[in-house]
Amino acid sequence: MRFITKSVLIGASLFIPLKDVLAVELYQFYPACDFEIVDTIKVGTRFGSSGRSTDAQSLANARQEVINNILDIAQARDVEGVILTKKSVVLDDNSSESKIIRNRVSFTAQLVNNCAKDAALSAKATPYDANGLRKFALNFESKIRAKKQHTITYEVNTDKLPLPPIKSLSIDFEQGVFGLPLQSTYDEAAALFGRPAGVYALDDDLLLVSYGRDFWLTFLNDKLVSVTNKNIWFSNELLSMFDFDARFESQKWRILDVASYDMPMVDIEKGLNTQQNSLHMIQRDNASRVISIHGTTKAVERNKPPQYVASYFTYALKNSEQRKLDIALNTHIANMLSQHIYDHVALTDVETLKSYAIGQVRSNRDTQLLIMDNHLVVDVTGSTVNKVYLLDSVFSTNQLTTNSPWRFGDLQQGQSVEAVKSQLGDDIFSFQDVIEISDEHFNQELFFSGYGDETLLSSAEIIFY
Repeated sequence: MRFITKSVLIGASLFIPLKDVLAVELYQFYPACDFEIVDTIKVGTRFGSSGRSTDAQSLANARQEVINNILDIAQARDVEGVILTKKSVVLDDNSSESKIIRNRVSFTAQLVNNCAKDAALSAKATPYDANGLRKFALNFESKIRAKKQHTITYEVNTDKLPLPPIKSLSIDFEQGVFGLPLQSTYDEAAALFGRPAGVYALDDDLLLVSYGRDFWLTFLNDKLVSVTNKNIWFSNELLSMFDFDARFESQKWRILDVASYDMPMVDIEKGLNTQQNSLHMIQRDNASRVISIHGTTKAVERNKPPQYVASYFTYALKNSEQRKLDIALNTHIANMLSQHIYDHVALTDVETLKSYAIGQVRSNRDTQLLIMDNHLVVDVTGSTVNKVYLLDSVFSTNQLTTNSPWRFGDLQQGQSVEAVKSQLGDDIFSFQDVIEISDEHFNQELFFSGYGDETLLSSAEIIFY
């Protein structure tokens, strides 16, 4: 394996575009055959930061520099494709104080030939995307992704890596939200704010990204179309499991140099020389963009009208619409997990579980939550499955086109207490609205809620030992 390196000083631009190398493809999925590996090479570069660029920008540029060099080598070797297999990044905190450039990044890459020209690719994603970021695959089989053969999303901050500070808390039409304008890409958002805590594939072309519980970015075809601090997608049941991001939780934003969090809406009306509508919302637009400030009641006193204060903001393209979500039940994973619990069938590995997920998010217990459908959530740490949740609803019900009940083994959401007890037999522990089942491998709790005159099965939690 050859190693090639060179030193560069990266300037202020965020990315160096990939060269137009028509003869060589940077594979995002492995060929669906026993492809030929012509050679394995390791290419690297050393880099420093200019005064105009951040460390994140310099690293992003260095990654692209190395990828361009790999594609040049592949073209010279007359191979059809490249697969990035490993990445190494070394950052030296003292490099800015020395004339020696110690920061370096390198990729190990396979130079490959597919089995035939334009031969099909498999559903197995390669480790790194075109910008050198590690990715995880989401949901190759579920209904919401059926229109596409493959899906790629990006690495989330599951290890709680240090996140960059927010340098600007302003929201306006010139710089966007905290320095991120609309139409930015996912990579540009990640470069500015760090890896997100959560990524969710909501539709074939719709990607939702979250930082904690208070900052939500929506991308349509990898272009930012909406930013808000208000969760409208997920139920409180799921949201309570999310980790916080202190950078956005503090709500220190300032809109159009006038409005701020908890500011009376009447004062914002005066500052912006406008009026709130019947929904206690103030909107300002500029060309194709609109900023909305949403008021909520702060206090209600007897015989006095309620006082409304600014609580939420949305910055979006005017033509962006809030779609209803069509989420199919992931019966394959539900059956696999239930067979593991009740029939002691071997459980698949966590990476396979990730490949079926429609979302991945860091939880507030230093674990990752894999969202499988509107009910099924799997809690994992590394290669270990910790818990399985069957929630009443993962998503806000008013965001769904349909809301089918969950099924898990012989259990089904909506069953009565009597039906479940009859089905499980005597080997259970029952207390008020909870039924508990356990053995040496797991503990399962079934939770019931009142619906009219009936008490019905709503959710469940399974802990593995």
